Amino acid sequence: MTRSRPFMALYHQPWPPCAIPAAPLDLTCPVEEEKTRNYSPERFYPIRLGQLLNGRYQMATKLGYGANSTVWLARDLNRWKWSAEKYVAIKVKATKSSKTRASAEDEINILQHINRTNPKHNGWHFIRKLTDTFHLESPYGSHPCLVLEPLREPLWLYCSRYIGGVIPPGILKILLQMILLALDYLHTGCYVIHADLKPDNIMIRIEDPKMFEKDAIEEYNNPLPEKQLDDRIIYLSRNNFGPLSRPTGIIQLVDFDLAVRSTPGKLHYGAIQGEKYRAPEVILNSGYSYSADIWSLGVMVFIPPLSSGRNRELKDPGRVPSNFSLESTLTCMAGEEKRRFIHFVKRMITWHPEDRSTAKELLADPWLYIDFPQD
Repeated sequence: MTRSRPFMALYHQPWPPCAIPAAPLDLTCPVEEEKTRNYSPERFYPIRLGQLLNGRYQMATKLGYGANSTVWLARDLNRWKWSAEKYVAIKVKATKSSKTRASAEDEINILQHINRTNPKHNGWHFIRKLTDTFHLESPYGSHPCLVLEPLREPLWLYCSRYIGGVIPPGILKILLQMILLALDYLHTGCYVIHADLKPDNIMIRIEDPKMFEKDAIEEYNNPLPEKQLDDRIIYLSRNNFGPLSRPTGIIQLVDFDLAVRSTPGKLHYGAIQGEKYRAPEVILNSGYSYSADIWSLGVMVFIPPLSSGRNRELKDPGRVPSNFSLESTLTCMAGEEKRRFIHFVKRMITWHPEDRSTAKELLADPWLYIDFPQD
């Protein structure tokens, strides 16, 4: 549906400018994207809330930021006025810097490839879809914009909603099945290595889309404090939707900034992945492939025990733990359930990449489908 001029009155209309001034933030304290490494304001497009982009998307709230982009919640006005409000997430990319390996166009091309390759694969449903693209121009260059489904929260925040920050085994198993299906689709259907698998890049879908409208109205009526500079405003993100109103847990794999298109048997070289989740072959620059994603998943599944205060030795790069074992660090499971879980994790974090199980092989592991005794 395209908004033709004679029928403009039949479409959703932009909200008028907000009449309520936001409280100013201290100009001397870095906030949001200003705190990212090698921040340069000229690289970021100066979005304003209320602004209409591409003649269709009205910016409503800020959802987040990264070293190379900001993400916004926007009203999609390309809808008949009698239809319900629709919200989208818009990722506005910064201009390319000399320190960025991949371009924004690479991410767009990979997402378009993932979208169209095989929608019948079960893993296709667990990867965030690109629905539209356009470009914004600034004096410093072009800013590709990716229009995506807005999501609730990253996996690490979802974990915090459970007692002790630990997802119960029954729910964890379902989440892992979805993640593995997504990885199997990427690796065997699309021949894509995600290359940055971590809890930030696994997000949970919203249980009620009306929560986005509620947040947008709240920002319009009660704007968060903002940092008002001469050439731009740095907004604070609204991205915590509070406790779950009803059970959810449908995951979406997101952020393909570092993703690599590959072919079976091909090795790639160079730095990828966050430090915690970096595979040995990436550290040694001995060549990585799809199995690097599997290592990241294995570390991510087991990271809560590794991050706890009980294992200070693991955080000291100058000390090698004398008696470390996965079994001794895991206290939230016992019995056969624990033994099966440890076996499952070890299949992912083997030193040699060729010895790691694939996503498809891991999907056949009995631990994912059976509740084993814990005594």
